[in-house]
Amino acid sequence: MAADVGIYVAIAAIAYALGAFPTAYVVVRHFTGANVMERGTGNVGTVNTHRATGSKALTLLVLAGDMGKGAAALGAGYGLAQAGGSDVEIGPATGGIFAVVGHNYSVFLRLKGGKGLATSAPLLLWLAPLLAPIWIGAFFLVVGVTRLMVLGQIVATLLMPPLAHVLYPEGAWAIDVAAALVFVRHAPRLRHVLRGTEPKLYYKARTPEDG
Repeated sequence: MAADVGIYVAIAAIAYALGAFPTAYVVVRHFTGANVMERGTGNVGTVNTHRATGSKALTLLVLAGDMGKGAAALGAGYGLAQAGGSDVEIGPATGGIFAVVGHNYSVFLRLKGGKGLATSAPLLLWLAPLLAPIWIGAFFLVVGVTRLMVLGQIVATLLMPPLAHVLYPEGAWAIDVAAALVFVRHAPRLRHVLRGTEPKLYYKARTPEDG
């Protein structure tokens, strides 16, 4: 048991370090000289990269990088768990979760960061692959009706835990944790939605807003 705990701690540390790499910040700073945290919503993520740069290429680069962090953490979790004789389900799940923690609360950005959607996607695909198209469908449905991207992200994310408990009960705990991490980072924007001040489908850089 002690050996298993040590392996999971090692997985968590490696995964956090991988997730903490601030992809959007580095990409936007390197290619444009701008600070993505001072543009748009201030979020260190994919959509705000587009707001900050207007570049599809840089946006896709950030998306690939953030998803890659999550995938690498899963792989590290699996490899270390397998090498140490630990649970090869818990190992990758631990890696995926701590990659999201690192992305959302990066030590390189004074515990600021992104919202965790792209980084958590590999975890969802690993544990509950059928839920990924459901998330996408729910997101586009809500956005199509409300024109509010953040509301689509929140609703789609909140659907994942109950569906996971029905369709993938063994890995549902990890989906619960990942969804909570994503929701907590999106929640401050709900007040803009309730006040009717949340911008609808905007992509150009603006002054950073709360959340």
